[in-house]
Amino acid sequence: MHPRFQHRLRVRWAEVDAQKVVFNGHYLTYLDVAATEYWRHVGLPYPDAWARLGCDVYVRRNTLEYHAPAQLDDWLSIGVRCARMGNSSLTLNWEARRDGQLLVSGEVVYVCVSLNDGRPCTVPASARAQLDAYEATQPCWLTHLGDWRALGEQAAAVRRAVFIEEQGIAESEEWDDDDARAHHVVVTNLDGWAAATGRLIPDETPGRARIGRMAVMRCARGVGLGRKVLEALVDQARAIGRPQLSLHAQCSAQALYESAGFQPVGEVFDEVGIPHRKMVLTL
Repeated sequence: MHPRFQHRLRVRWAEVDAQKVVFNGHYLTYLDVAATEYWRHVGLPYPDAWARLGCDVYVRRNTLEYHAPAQLDDWLSIGVRCARMGNSSLTLNWEARRDGQLLVSGEVVYVCVSLNDGRPCTVPASARAQLDAYEATQPCWLTHLGDWRALGEQAAAVRRAVFIEEQGIAESEEWDDDDARAHHVVVTNLDGWAAATGRLIPDETPGRARIGRMAVMRCARGVGLGRKVLEALVDQARAIGRPQLSLHAQCSAQALYESAGFQPVGEVFDEVGIPHRKMVLTL
């Protein structure tokens, strides 16, 4: 089968049985972990993106076939692909391999269920579009550049979820006058669900600009959306003639900026109760 999507995981001690191989039931857990990552990469992070569509997906049937055992500390590649979309059902084929050797193969059938009445419902057209795009190796995420008037509602939704609700930053610290003059980037799925954002503020000093308010929804992290936002902001700085860039990076995200060429300057400092580091880049 060799699906496009692959998720790697390592067999843990708690998953090995008395025969010193993976207990058969744990393969369904491996599938569930991989399926969650599959939805994330497809552009339908679970459960947020599904809830926005007014539905959820419930497992109706699982079938497995065991070909060879996995053992403690094996690295497994769990492959997943959407094999069929029915009216209210989605069928995923999956497999577990170790160094290319097929260990387990199977099929899982999900039923799309309405959040309003708990009854099966038609798979939303936008969900079908996400799955079709991913399996056809087409973009599942779109990058939008604009001002606050055009992107403010989407950008604010992401920032509220990440900074105010998740990180506990006060509302008074989040919103400022810079939004009105900044260049904003928002990354959405094909249906317009906003998952990441950031802004570029031109400085009063010619040639300089600041990047800030970089945020990615918790459920959408790990698929490269922060990098998409950062690249778009850097490209915009280059386009408007602002080669000297600076930002205040949360220390937990410093590696992202370093991978894009930003260099740390000075010591770690506290900003809104979170450790930060100033970083700079010359284009």
